[in-house]
Amino acid sequence: MSDTLIEEDEPIRPTVTDDAAAPAGDPAQAPEATPADASPATPGPSDDRPPAAPPRPRPPSIAAFLVGVIAFFALLGGAALGVYFFFWRYEPTALRHVPGDANIVVRVEAAELALFGPVRQHFLPLLDEAASDASRASRKARIEAATGLDFPSDLREIVIASTDASSWVALAGGRIPKGRLVAGLEKVARDEGWTGWRREGELLVIADGARADVARARPRAVIGQADDGTIVLGTDVEIVNAALPASDEWQRLALPEQGAVTFALTGAAWSGAAGAVSAVLPRAAALFRRVAHASGTLRLGADPELSMRLSPASGEGAAALASDAQALLGSLKLTLAMIPDVAGAKAALEGAQAAAQGERVEIRTKWPHEGLDRACADLAQRARAALDATGAAPAPPAPP
Repeated sequence: MSDTLIEEDEPIRPTVTDDAAAPAGDPAQAPEATPADASPATPGPSDDRPPAAPPRPRPPSIAAFLVGVIAFFALLGGAALGVYFFFWRYEPTALRHVPGDANIVVRVEAAELALFGPVRQHFLPLLDEAASDASRASRKARIEAATGLDFPSDLREIVIASTDASSWVALAGGRIPKGRLVAGLEKVARDEGWTGWRREGELLVIADGARADVARARPRAVIGQADDGTIVLGTDVEIVNAALPASDEWQRLALPEQGAVTFALTGAAWSGAAGAVSAVLPRAAALFRRVAHASGTLRLGADPELSMRLSPASGEGAAALASDAQALLGSLKLTLAMIPDVAGAKAALEGAQAAAQGERVEIRTKWPHEGLDRACADLAQRARAALDATGAAPAPPAPP
């Protein structure tokens, strides 16, 4: 008997390892297909059956769609940030040039003011008229070329301050080229033959042109420019020089940070106002002397609103001050009834209410939109008259 279980005449069956190792094309190693396992022959050229359709592409997945949307908005956001940082972003600088002894400050946000309806209605036509007038457009182009300033599109904020209610300074901040304004205006003044101006160091002084001795004429306006580009326009040389250096003095005025128009008055301003009205409004003068500080905001829009907060002087209570302030508002209504209305002030005073809020007194009132519209119309008319008066300035001679 054989030592194995395989008969000598029985062929040896390949193992699994042998099947994997056998060449694919070796017919001796390939198993014979049974009729049940046989596949239909591949259709040849003469086969009448149509070829099999190509596989349908798979639709994009939700994840791929979301990635595309996120990428689109990322690019859109990047473009918006680029426009903001390179064209619109502005770091406020005008407040840094409020003189150290200022007791009155008013700040105007140029962007919010430009969006106010009466401003658009009455002042934008002036810009269109200036652009369509060849002489004015030519002068604007010369000033822009000499100073690099495109007014008013480069303007972002205006701050007005005073030290004694007689000397005033206006500070203009925005995307303003540094170090070019005074020299550029001087060049334009010389080329156009302006009268009544002189250069004093880093300042341009506009004096009374009717006087022959311009060097001694009293200034009507003084123009300077700070190192950070802020434009300084004042009533005299002293206040302009005081405003040119940057400082943190404005912080002591506690000016509100938000609002189209914000303002602040120190106790010195209220004492000065008390002295100015003591002869005609003794009751108001007595109340003014009891105020240590005031700040407020004028909110523009379809329904303008004025709000002001008073800080009582030392030893004064907010409740008593609020009661006396409400009584004063009532008496002022009778006084203002005998004088012409200015920008809707009568209606605003009519609805003013004073109330104690903690340690302060808050006064609120609605300011009539119609009154502000009349004020803008009047200012626009005055600006048009000023433009007409300066529009006849001689143009520079044509080159040969």
